[in-house]
Amino acid sequence: MISTTLSTIVRIVAAVCAAFALGSAAAAQDEAALKQDAVSRLIESHDPALSVNIGRVYVKQAALKAARELLADRGKAAGLGQAWNLESPLWRDAERELMQGVDALIERRVANPVWVKEAWSQLVSEKFNAEQADEVAVHFQTEGGVLQRRVIEWFVGELTLQTYTFTDRMRYGVPGSEAEMKRLQEVTYERIFHGIQDFTSYPDAVRFASSGPGVEYFKLMMIQGVHALHVHLENVANQAREMIRSRASLAEPYIRIAQAMGPQR
Repeated sequence: MISTTLSTIVRIVAAVCAAFALGSAAAAQDEAALKQDAVSRLIESHDPALSVNIGRVYVKQAALKAARELLADRGKAAGLGQAWNLESPLWRDAERELMQGVDALIERRVANPVWVKEAWSQLVSEKFNAEQADEVAVHFQTEGGVLQRRVIEWFVGELTLQTYTFTDRMRYGVPGSEAEMKRLQEVTYERIFHGIQDFTSYPDAVRFASSGPGVEYFKLMMIQGVHALHVHLENVANQAREMIRSRASLAEPYIRIAQAMGPQR
């Protein structure tokens, strides 16, 4: 009798524990789903156009620089004169061969903004819980929140651009990148802020900028957000450089023709 009673108690306790475990698992799944939804709404509210177009210019110029350095080195080794430069039709033909595939790479890995959203989504998921992410996402749907979101995007773009221009890895007036630079300038002008943004008429915006998830989100984007963009773009730029190096032999016919034409000055 006692053993039967104990067995019944054990079964009841086991059933309760199992129910509790299932309940906890379900709650965890619900929390994860809510967080994923909040993060998705937050990230989808962003306009990554500025970051994308900075990336297009940077990768294109990185590839052009690699191609031109390769052509200069090969030309010097071949004994070509000073006329072996960007003004030479043979140089331009060789450069065109080396650059094959670069535009397709940029379209695939930079022009499509999914890489920006994935990078930022991962950062937000690591930093915020479901409630915090939801608070930011909801705020970005308000009038003042839309303005603040644009300010954040602007600063991320400016810091990304400065990373490259201050280190001379990206410059204005580089032949071959005119189309990408023109588009960047157009996108920048479309998003430029004229005058100081006054948020005092938006109490929620003032609160967002001074406390809670708003402050943390701004810091996250200014540091890790910019760094995430840089990491991705550097990976793509390295891929473009390797693509140029792998096609080096395609420049040889043009160099041989230049040699046959004799020393040029």
